Amino acid sequence: MLTGAFVAFGHFLAFFALAVALTLELALIAESMSVEVAKRIQRADRVAGLSAVLLLLFGSLRALFFEKGADYYLDNHFFQIKIGLFLLAALASAYPTICFRRWSSELAQGIAPGLSATEVTRVKRAIHWELVFIGGILICASLMAKGFGS
Repeated sequence: MLTGAFVAFGHFLAFFALAVALTLELALIAESMSVEVAKRIQRADRVAGLSAVLLLLFGSLRALFFEKGADYYLDNHFFQIKIGLFLLAALASAYPTICFRRWSSELAQGIAPGLSATEVTRVKRAIHWELVFIGGILICASLMAKGFGS
């Protein structure tokens, strides 16, 4: 029972770390950035990626071993929507992550990346969508916790 509580805590912690990392990326991205700010964005993106993996891991452990069982979740419409939203968030994260990783060679030479207004807008839009999908996941989780979707 205590193990289940720690797995649930890990799941919640990963969720909040993901939201914070995305919010930090959104706050820092700009057309003109220093090398240090660009490196912070890259670190935040790595935290977001790791958090997403941990979120999936802890969520799977909860569903399979510590909560209501896999059958309950797999048959729940809101769980299915939740998984779909998670996949959409993962897809939305691809563009910013690719953009941030492209900076590595410039940053290694101490050169700050220059972004066009269009690139900044696209990255911000993708991160906004990730956060919207995360909000949808929260709504689905709340509905599931109250027994809806079965």
